[in-house]
Amino acid sequence: MSDELRKEKRTGKTLDERFARRPRTYRRLQEIADQMDTAIANGATADEAEAMAIEQIQKLGAEMLTDWAQAKQEQALEQAQTEHPQSLKHI
Repeated sequence: MSDELRKEKRTGKTLDERFARRPRTYRRLQEIADQMDTAIANGATADEAEAMAIEQIQKLGAEMLTDWAQAKQEQALEQAQTEHPQSLKHI
């Protein structure tokens, strides 16, 4: 784990509060929990349930990074447009 993650301050917020700004991520976490419940109810082995959870969490991580990258790109574009208004004609 990176030092940056270890040094992050705890916010004291619940997961519901933290994910209120990330409804897509929150929905995906709910879907993953539902899939786990369904798999267990259908008799999945621990290994099968674990494999499914790992796959879904990896997909969630990719989705979160995509969202982050898109937000950063939008911020950079807005900053460039503010700093260089003449650049609008090149977009």
